[in-house]
Amino acid sequence: MPQHPVTHFEVNARDAKAQQKFYSDLFGWGIDANNPTDYGMIDTKTKGSGINGGIGASQDGRNWVTFYVETPDPAQTLAKVERLGGRTVMPPMDMANVTYALFEDPEGNVIGLAKMIEQQEQSQPTNGAKAKRNGAKAAARTGAKKTSTARKKTTARKKTTARASATRRKTAKRR
Repeated sequence: MPQHPVTHFEVNARDAKAQQKFYSDLFGWGIDANNPTDYGMIDTKTKGSGINGGIGASQDGRNWVTFYVETPDPAQTLAKVERLGGRTVMPPMDMANVTYALFEDPEGNVIGLAKMIEQQEQSQPTNGAKAKRNGAKAAARTGAKKTSTARKKTTARKKTTARASATRRKTAKRR
């Protein structure tokens, strides 16, 4: 049975800047909103535990919180969601190095799915590259905390900003 860790959380707010300040002041989180959409990438400043997330503006004026669960096949997971009484909110989309999707559980809670795409998987590996890829997969499962802070913030900001924009567009369409 594959494991499905929670890999990211997201707060969508009517007033994103106020929410960013609130959580930063409350928990001491570092929040970097230096991007065109002012989406705040959260660094919880933990070592080896917890997950990071983001705080952004709601596109439909409704505030909500969701989390993203890692899955090896978002489309297959969405099919299972529908068999179990949930519904697809957003089909799988590829963005940078992640495929993500959204679903609604039977009570209407929106949950995200994510599949990380390793750079090495995008090309045909040699035996040496295959070993390197397997190491990269293990590192991805334990979190991106071992990567450099600058690279992590840039990659995560691009992913999450794009994901947040797409999520807000899709959520607005369904309402």
